[in-house]
Amino acid sequence: MTTKSKLIGIITVAVAVAGAAYALPRFAARAEQKCNLCHISPNGGGMRNSFGGQYFAQTEMAARKVDFEDIGRFDPMVSNSIAIGADIRTLYHHDEDTEQSTFFQMEGNFYLTAQLDERFSATLNRGLYSGFEAYGLAYLLPWEGYIKAGKFQPAYGWYTDDHTTFVREKMLWRPGSYDTGIEIGLLPQNFSASLGIFNGSSGSFDENKSKAMAARAELRRNVSGIGLGLGGSYYYNRRPAARVDMYGPFYYLKSGALVLTGEIGLLGTDSDHSDGSALAVSQEIAWEIKRGYWIKAQYDFSDPDIDIKSGASVRYGAGLQYFPIGFVEIAPLIRYYDEIDASGNHDGYVVFDGQLHFFF
Repeated sequence: MTTKSKLIGIITVAVAVAGAAYALPRFAARAEQKCNLCHISPNGGGMRNSFGGQYFAQTEMAARKVDFEDIGRFDPMVSNSIAIGADIRTLYHHDEDTEQSTFFQMEGNFYLTAQLDERFSATLNRGLYSGFEAYGLAYLLPWEGYIKAGKFQPAYGWYTDDHTTFVREKMLWRPGSYDTGIEIGLLPQNFSASLGIFNGSSGSFDENKSKAMAARAELRRNVSGIGLGLGGSYYYNRRPAARVDMYGPFYYLKSGALVLTGEIGLLGTDSDHSDGSALAVSQEIAWEIKRGYWIKAQYDFSDPDIDIKSGASVRYGAGLQYFPIGFVEIAPLIRYYDEIDASGNHDGYVVFDGQLHFFF
């Protein structure tokens, strides 16, 4: 089978199932679709499938659109059943507060997927730093349901590419937050739900007899041309020193080329020494001024202990996102931090990040 024939088959099936879909939460909201049309993982992120890596990236995402007959010039398929992929992010970071000015290799992930048949696949994800993903995925259940087993990030909230959002950085899901376990999910039409059981430990083996649990559900609707999405997540883990509960809603609102996405997280810890609840909020509003060009504004809020009046952090951000071709992203972003110390004093400073991202 030729590359063009394979693409025609992939695109025909994908469009029949869900229309056009996007990779990032904002893009999924823009198209009012789920992330698994372009990604191997049902929750998005990581390895892209042929539709996402070849068709969508080159014809829908980028400023320079590639004609359909030229899509096959780039083919990540090593064979009829083996595909590779990568995410390479290089960052320039300038911090006014610490006077730091540096280049940083933020990400260097290599993906390998074996499509064993139309229902079964096995995926490996290895990065430059600690941590890896290795999981098998089987679509065996009703309502487009799946079983996923191995080591991966549990489904919770939005799977965002920005690991510094406060609902990630200030809570539990930092980069490389992979855990070993099994997840079951259902994906009927405009609804999705998943439930996973995991070790809940940072080591290779569980450190106690208890297991962690992660649950996620999301509903998408379109009302009078306005796209609406609302979901909720819950994570529970009993560790030797404390019990951890994390929960909160996530949502999107889409009107034309304007997209609002957001998430709220509450993190509670209960130990013999202290009880505390942390709150984090992350929101982004973005406008696609023309294909391949986005402008965006961000708001983050974090309070490590809502019972104490000091210690909160607020961050405002504004940036651009430019996709010159289907596999390159250029994203300058400037942020202003306002932090409140124990005495209630405000400390404000500016951080600039310039990101160059290669992906396929």
